Amino acid sequence: MSLRALVPTLAVVLSLIALGQTGTPWPEADRLFRSDPRWLGGDAAFSVDLGSGRLLWQFGDSFIAEKPNSTRRQAAFIRNSVAIQTGYDPSRAGIRFYCSGRLSKPADFVRGRGANWYWPMHGIRLGNRLLLFFMRMASDSSKASLGFQSVGWDAFMIDNPNAEPADWNPRKLDGPETRGKMLVGMSVIRDGEFVYAFDLDNVTFDAYLLRWPVREAAAGRLTAPQWWCGSDESWTSNPAHRQVVMPDAGSEFSVQRDPRGAGFIEVKSAGFGATDIAIRQSPRLEGPWSKPRTIYRPPESDGQNPFVYGAKSHPELDGADLIVTYTANGSDERLATDMSIYFPRFVKVRIPQPTPVPAAAPTHLPALAPAPASCDSISPVGRRSC
Repeated sequence: MSLRALVPTLAVVLSLIALGQTGTPWPEADRLFRSDPRWLGGDAAFSVDLGSGRLLWQFGDSFIAEKPNSTRRQAAFIRNSVAIQTGYDPSRAGIRFYCSGRLSKPADFVRGRGANWYWPMHGIRLGNRLLLFFMRMASDSSKASLGFQSVGWDAFMIDNPNAEPADWNPRKLDGPETRGKMLVGMSVIRDGEFVYAFDLDNVTFDAYLLRWPVREAAAGRLTAPQWWCGSDESWTSNPAHRQVVMPDAGSEFSVQRDPRGAGFIEVKSAGFGATDIAIRQSPRLEGPWSKPRTIYRPPESDGQNPFVYGAKSHPELDGADLIVTYTANGSDERLATDMSIYFPRFVKVRIPQPTPVPAAAPTHLPALAPAPASCDSISPVGRRSC
């Protein structure tokens, strides 16, 4: 590899060396998800910027109180819910939660079919439309299972994202053929004239990369993406030649632009159970990606029977260089009674400025690329605030 090609990667590596345990808890922001007495917790916590100070949160398994002052044991259990945050600083923002069904019988915001249900992945706003990705799930009683398995993925289009979610009517889209237990849309980002989506192999947890022209994605035409097939073939329409861009990406993760303006950052929970929050960087979405480096260890990871997961960053938010959430879970019995867990927790991360490339590097080399509402309203179309 030429020195010219090595310089962006070298800058990433040098800046990673400067990273240490740079995360700190943000209890003032944690109050956001505890501000509604009817929403009693959920996981996943994927966020999408809707613009004009509005932010969409998507949650997986959620507890919805049918009456005020209910416990989780008394609450309804649904497979997904959403919320709209108003204001980009989570320590000062307002939030309102939504699900489907009647007030006395909450249901999944996006309903599955038959025995399958949906857990959320990422999404992106494109003009006047909102593109959202979901994993399709089913029960799994095999001995080595956690009780569920992924059986595919689907994409939905929201045609009126400026409206309240109670008025949304998610429209299912046709997608490309994917082989194996693949989950398209774990993280989605626009770069230039393309929308990029990371495709997670839900067995190996390696990630692939595909893309659509912005105009095609905004129109909901997802059946013919290009796949990253390595440096020799570059981008092609043949998924059989796709190449892993990020090994061991994690069961959930996020990818965003580096807030310092150079390249991209991935955030994930590293390990299983007693996890750390890890970061890695790359000058390009296609890689090469650095090795993960720990930036924060959740205190719950050092507790009894830890089950900590779902770390991801939220570039839309204000208040720190990098803002991350994660979820601490527990046994069914503990989850029913312990209200200190199962609300996403916020972490503020300081990212040092990158170490400059040594002055001896040739000067001709290119620079690196740059207030809560109550849950008591029912919408006429069946979706409501919780």
